[in-house]
Amino acid sequence: MGRGAVLCTKCGFNLATGKRTVAGKVVAPGKPQADPWATPWYKTAYPYVAVVVVILATLFFLGRNNPDVKVVFFGVAALYVLTAHIIVAVAAFREGMGVGFLTLCIPFYAIYFVFKVSDSDTLKIVYGVAILINIGLKFAQ
Repeated sequence: MGRGAVLCTKCGFNLATGKRTVAGKVVAPGKPQADPWATPWYKTAYPYVAVVVVILATLFFLGRNNPDVKVVFFGVAALYVLTAHIIVAVAAFREGMGVGFLTLCIPFYAIYFVFKVSDSDTLKIVYGVAILINIGLKFAQ
């Protein structure tokens, strides 16, 4: 580092704070990255989203002959999509007020936020399935 420099351009170490930053986020020195396979399966979103998809598939096939079950199918699907949008809005407002309002007001920004800005795999799977369900609802009528 040059004389008077505070931030190393190679490793991201900040002399003023004593912490290292990588891609704009603070990283603890010497702390190894978490192993993604160390998380138990039941603490991820995948099994719960799979249960919702199985329930929706069952309701869809049962609702082909029964109009009452078809109404339940559309209700459960709409409830999942609404819940996913609320989760994305809350995550966006945690990033900042401007990001939250952009997510609420511009639908395509919500997609951009989830898949480009956010680092949460849970948010990506929940919102991705919500998009697919929403597209499926357009064709299922």
